[in-house]
Amino acid sequence: MDPLTLYFDRNIGRAVPEALKTLNLPVEHQWDHFKPEESDDIWLRVVGEKGWIVFTHDRRLHTRAVELAAIMRWNVGCFYLWGAESSRWEKMRCFARAYDAILEACKNTERPFVYRIENRGTLKQISLPEPKRKKTSHAASDAT
Repeated sequence: MDPLTLYFDRNIGRAVPEALKTLNLPVEHQWDHFKPEESDDIWLRVVGEKGWIVFTHDRRLHTRAVELAAIMRWNVGCFYLWGAESSRWEKMRCFARAYDAILEACKNTERPFVYRIENRGTLKQISLPEPKRKKTSHAASDAT
């Protein structure tokens, strides 16, 4: 499996991604690619097209229609990192505990997906709606 690029959105802050860069992990940060006020659906499209894996503290990303549509359309893999109100050290410790499970989830889960990373580093997959199937009309074939 090719190395995964880890993409951290603006609400994670800079400390965790910068620390991970010192470990030579392939890390990208939202501030390096987008304006701070860029809407989520825009960066989700770009990140999805590049195949990067999203890390965010925004645990409701999948509950908003526009963001959910972007996750689904662009086959985004997303992890909600625990610890939005926690210290940098606690966030890093949580990420480190979860790292092997993150790699396994990325390897074994078809995109799009969303996981929540719990404070002990365990993962919990969040159910996403099934893609809507196009309805086919049988009226035209029944008329013949």
